[in-house]
Amino acid sequence: MSTGPVLLAYDGSVGARRAIAVAGELGVGGEAVVCNSWAGVSRVLLHGPAGIAPAPLGDTIEELDELDLRAAEKIAGEGVSLAEAAGFTAAVPMAVKEQSKTWRTLLAAADELEARLIVIGAHGRSGVERLLLGSVSGAVVTRARTPVLIVPEGSVAGRGGPLLLCNDGSDGARRAIEAAAELFPGRPAVVLSLWESWVARAPALSGIVAPVRGMELELDDIADEQSEETARAGAELANEAGLLAEPATGKVTDGPVWRAVLDAAEGRGAAAIVMGSRGLTGISKALGSVSHGVVNHSPLPVLVVPPAT
Repeated sequence: MSTGPVLLAYDGSVGARRAIAVAGELGVGGEAVVCNSWAGVSRVLLHGPAGIAPAPLGDTIEELDELDLRAAEKIAGEGVSLAEAAGFTAAVPMAVKEQSKTWRTLLAAADELEARLIVIGAHGRSGVERLLLGSVSGAVVTRARTPVLIVPEGSVAGRGGPLLLCNDGSDGARRAIEAAAELFPGRPAVVLSLWESWVARAPALSGIVAPVRGMELELDDIADEQSEETARAGAELANEAGLLAEPATGKVTDGPVWRAVLDAAEGRGAAAIVMGSRGLTGISKALGSVSHGVVNHSPLPVLVVPPAT
């Protein structure tokens, strides 16, 4: 992971304020840059359908852009105060003019800073802006080359439970565990490995002849044993990396895998969920993106770690 600062995406919204506070509650800390992106009137006019602004409006547009810049700097400064209150050190403001989509601007800033983490609220902008820009947080999580901590509004991270680390034995899951250890050193954690029940997922086969039924039960036993080993190996890795981890397994009998992840997190009072950006492998191949489902439905903060580049 990079040793750069944490990039705190801040637009003045309630969700963005909560994201900074939660990151602090989870113990992220360290140097931070509070980034506010602003569009400016010139971008709207010069990159709109007409492609050029009327000459008489030139000075006015520049003045309005200057006002937008000052407003962005003020918002970023407000975010710095929040970051300092949350425990970040040497927090500085950063107002960046958008040349493209908001998420591209944030990712470009993260790359420029060599940020070690991006922190963003699940619902940053709202109303008309949200309709025009789409989901900024969703695009950031999907395309980032940097770990992203996405914090939903109303997050309950302050309850102080363990981190729930999703592990399927893949390189992506291993990288996610190592990133969590760097970002949240010393925290308690539960390493979760899920396995799919053949009996539950294949009811058409479970009621046929005895030999087939016996094979299903045997496959369930094998999957359970492999899951326990995967959880133990993940816990060992997490402990070696500096977390206080214990293994746990879960059987998926019905519903999507992301729901099983959320149920496990709720059952253990987790403070946050950690997973690779590509989701779990194996059973999830037929069920869609686990990480996508978790991010879109979780009431908890989710740390999403991309694969190594």
